[in-house]
Amino acid sequence: MRRYIIMLIILIFCLILPGTVFHYLSWNGIKPDLAMLWVIYIAIYHRPSEGMVYGFAAGLIVDMYFSRYIGMYTITLAIVAFLISFLQQRWYRENIPLTIVLVFLATLLGQTIISLLANIAGLNWDFGDALRMIIGVALYNALLVPITYPLVSRSFSKGILKQKSNYERY
Repeated sequence: MRRYIIMLIILIFCLILPGTVFHYLSWNGIKPDLAMLWVIYIAIYHRPSEGMVYGFAAGLIVDMYFSRYIGMYTITLAIVAFLISFLQQRWYRENIPLTIVLVFLATLLGQTIISLLANIAGLNWDFGDALRMIIGVALYNALLVPITYPLVSRSFSKGILKQKSNYERY
């Protein structure tokens, strides 16, 4: 139970930081999507069904936080988490360069889905601005991996976020 509370607290920080700290660290108005980065990290350490559930729940929380269009982040983060959870079974988790590429591609996909859903919802974004935002957020998230992933990896494998086996749960 403590593990889930800590994961929720980290998600809340991921929602607060872009509006505070990263407001001053933005590149031409582009900030990282820390919620998506956190969901990618969670999905790396879980099976596809669990990853999709975590992505869906986190997306619902993000949608309620932004309170714009319920379902935009829910759908996006569930898809991204499922794909990452599926792919994580086929690579070595401690490979940081591979994780950087994976985060870049997953964020690129997630931001593209968000852009498409926003256009379907009636937000008419200029194609050039949307493309600049998609690539910029993907690059920003990828650049954060060498700083954040070693801590998260250690926490999921040996630390407080380590998932207990069925034997240890009961």
